[in-house]
Order: sequence, then structure tokens, then C-alpha cells
Amino acid sequence: MNGSDALGGSVAFRTVDASDMLEDGQDIGAKLKVDYTSNNEGYSQSAMLYGRAFDSLDMLAAFKHYGYGFGKSGNGKPTGGDGNDINYLLKAGYSFLDFHKISLSTEHMQYKGLYPLRPEFGSWLNGQLDNREYERDTHTIKYTYNPSDLLELDITGYYTKHQRIGSTSTNVKWGVETKGGKIGAKSKFETGDLAHTLRYGFDYYRSENYVKPSNLRPEKVDNYSFYIEDAMRYGGLTVTPGVRYERHELKTYNGRGANISSYKYKFNEVSPALALDYEIGAGFGAFASYARVFRGPDVMESMMAAGTSRGRPLSWMANENLKATTGNAYEIGGRYKSELGENSSVSLTAKYFRTEYKNLIVDNNAAGGIVGCPGGAANTLCRANAGGADIDGVELFARLILDDLSLAAGYTHQHVEYKDRVRSGSGYLSSNIIGYRDYGDKYTFNAEYAISAADLLLGYNLLFFDSKNVASAASDEKTKVPSYAVHDLYVTYAPDGGRFKGLEINAGVYNLFDKAYASHSQRSADFTGDSNAIDWEPGRNFKLSVAYKF
Repeated sequence: MNGSDALGGSVAFRTVDASDMLEDGQDIGAKLKVDYTSNNEGYSQSAMLYGRAFDSLDMLAAFKHYGYGFGKSGNGKPTGGDGNDINYLLKAGYSFLDFHKISLSTEHMQYKGLYPLRPEFGSWLNGQLDNREYERDTHTIKYTYNPSDLLELDITGYYTKHQRIGSTSTNVKWGVETKGGKIGAKSKFETGDLAHTLRYGFDYYRSENYVKPSNLRPEKVDNYSFYIEDAMRYGGLTVTPGVRYERHELKTYNGRGANISSYKYKFNEVSPALALDYEIGAGFGAFASYARVFRGPDVMESMMAAGTSRGRPLSWMANENLKATTGNAYEIGGRYKSELGENSSVSLTAKYFRTEYKNLIVDNNAAGGIVGCPGGAANTLCRANAGGADIDGVELFARLILDDLSLAAGYTHQHVEYKDRVRSGSGYLSSNIIGYRDYGDKYTFNAEYAISAADLLLGYNLLFFDSKNVASAASDEKTKVPSYAVHDLYVTYAPDGGRFKGLEINAGVYNLFDKAYASHSQRSADFTGDSNAIDWEPGRNFKLSVAYKF
């Protein structure tokens, strides 16, 4: 129910509104905040004003500015960028006729400064820095109707534009526009001994890439989908069957020059799903799920909409044999939770997951021919299937709360195995799909201690990745990803009453021991030495923030 084209799950974000910020009995309020980060000498300032009028109208306005320079890694390498970010959010909601509400919001984000040309390749390849500006604008209108548990209706329309403004000529813009709508409903009712939570709805979106002003070959994706699922609870057992129907259309091109014509890829998919959850008793529970996943071909990167690449005219080649990416996702696990006292508890969660993907899709802009497309030629755009991949792993998590002390630990292991890969020169087409290689095993630990009498919270975080010899998605050669450990310390002062109520001070030192390390998810195959292609993470960083809400 949470969105189309989700191969590995989805995350839904909701922006804050006035009702989230107002205290009981309060009709108007504000929050001011300043932040400092030492590693990149970053300063940010933000202000939020919110209020309610006539018991039916609520409004919120928020603004933030963040200025920063280049940071540095534990071995002195520069990281990040040198720029200024601006973000603002305006939001209003009006409630009427008891059960109806209309909300409007607009959000603008701007990143402007000196950044690497290709951030995913490592930050410091020679000659790759450039002045850049990125913008994202999102406009949303939402209507809700909630007369009873039998019907909770949510209708949303949205428009978003994400673009880069060229540094050499300010009238050149590369971007993607997406517009769409969602109709979702929830109904709660009972039939005999069964309690139902029925969710159903319709989604539509259109995405289009562009290069302005020379927008010669834009592509468009139209996606329509319907879904329904029913969480049926009987005692401690909940069974949730569901199904989604999806139609995916990509409007693109086929041919070259005067012989070019439009071409459309069309896919229809029915994706079933089933989830089981059982409260065994004595604090124990078990769960399992299956879902069919589907994703059609997306628009290519926006620079291709110009119809040229590096000054060369592009031809387009349709692939009649292209298949949509599909897969099967499985999960099984168990949990335990026990109350040890009024303010003490212990909880454990363990799960195994596996997803099997077929027909992963890669976009090709080949200078010397295309593998996987019939009759490939130089400077030709084509989509091809690059094989499949199986991803499986385990997750373990434990938490112990003893009055004011909280301890938590986690472990994650995952393994990627590529199937039926398609050769591309000395490597494979799968080089830029899903990820690039296995990660090392990840261990996390957190400890927090609350000193209630002083309104203080003391905390410690540990992140540890074990070393591993892995092959990337692009080759069969093994690369050793080294282990690393990062330690953080932090403290929060947040009184919940008295003369300083509303004040919150956060301070911390992150990467305490100034470790030089690179994320295991980076694109580069190099993880050691002094290579400029390594995308280093920030070294020791002192952070301080002061916020006041009134």
C-alpha cells in the first residue's frame, strides 16, 4: 500500500504541521534554533512560527539556512562541499463540517556552492570540482474525511521538481518533474470473531526528465496502480493478504536524426502479498511475510533529454525483448518482550530476509556498442536486462531498559549474489544496479543514561563494520573492504518544566578517535592507500545545537 515501483520497501515522509508543535491550550508558538559543526565549520539558523485560529485554521512557516565549508577526513582528505543551503516550508490546514480537512503545503530546498562533479565516484578526482546549484520544489494539496472507523479517506495531489542549474550558463537546467495523486482509504469493522482493518486505494504519477532550453528528447513515465489489503485479527493471530495491480508505461524513442520516432514500453503486473503475525504468549511473538515486487523502466538521467551526449548526437534503440524487473521478497522472524519492572524491560528481535530479483534493468549510453540490445551502435541509448540478483541476510536487535539506563545492540549481515550477468567488455552490465558489492557485517551499540534531576541525557554510539573480501557487481575480482569502528558521545539538556522549559541543548563529539574510513557502499573499488578516488567520510566532528520553543 505504500507506493509503486518499490523493489526494496518504501518510506513515507510527512512534514510537520502546527498541531504537532502546539502545546495543550496554546494557540500560537515559535521555535528558534542554531547549530554548529566543527569539521566543516558549518553554521545553521532556523526559525519556525505556527498557530491555530477559530479552532479550524492552522498555519506553519519554517525557514532554515546552513552555510559550510569543506570538511576533512581522519587522514586530512577534504570531504563534502563548500556552500549554502536554504530550506523553507509553508503549510496551512482548514477543518470544516466536523470530519473534513483540507491542507496545502509548499516546500523549497536549495543547495548552492562548490561541489564534486560526480559525488558517487569519490570526492576528489582532479579537476572535478565546480560551482553548482540544485533546487527541489514540492507542492501538495490534501483532503481528509474521517467520520468513523468505517471510513478514513485521504486524497492527495502533488507536484515536485528537482533540478540542477548549470554553472557555465544559468539558463541551462537539468531536472525531473513528477506530478501525481493518491486516493487511500481505511475501514475497520468486525465479522463474527474476526476484526478487520481494510486498506484500499489508487495511485497515479507521471515523471518527465528535461534539459532546458534544448529539451529535444524528454521521456515520460505514467504509472497507475490499485491496491487492497485486509489485516484480519483472530485472537493473537493476524493474517494480512493483499494485492496490487500496476500498469507502467514509458514513452521514449527509437531511431536517429530524421528517422527517429516515438516508442512506448508497456507493462502490467499483479503483485500479491501475504503477512502473518502471531502473539504466542509470555512475551513471545513470530512473524512471516511474502511480497511480489515489480518495477518498470524509469526515465534516463536528465542530460539525455537534450538528445546529445558530450556534444555527440544520440540515437535511440528500442528493445522489444525488455522485461520489467520483478522479484520475490521473503521475511521470517521472532520477537520477545518482557516487563522487568515499572520502568524496566527487555526486548529481542531476530529476522531472516531474502529477495530474489529477475531482469534488472540498466540504461546504456554506449560509445562503442551496446551489450544486450540488438544491433547496438556507438552513441546509442538503449535499455537492457542485466541479469538478476539474490539478496539475503539476518538482522538481530536487543534492548534492555533498567530505569534510567538504556542499552541497545544490533547486528546485520547481508549477502548479494548476482545471477545470469550480462558481459560488458571485461565487466558486467550490473555495475550500476542495486549496489556495488556486499557490505561487511555491521554491529551497533548504544547506551543512554538519563539524569532526571538535572534534565540531562548522556549517550554513546558505536558503529562497527567488519572487513570482508567481496566481488563488486562489475567484476569477479575480489576486493578487501577494511573494517572500521566509529565512536560518538553526546549529551542533551532538555528541562520539561520550570523557567527553562522549551530550551533544548545538544552537544556531542562524533567520530571521537578521528578514524579515517570510507563507507562500504561507496562506488570506488579502492578502499586503502592515498587514492583520490576514495570517498572518505568526515573525521572528528564537534556538534552543538541550541533550540528554544515558546
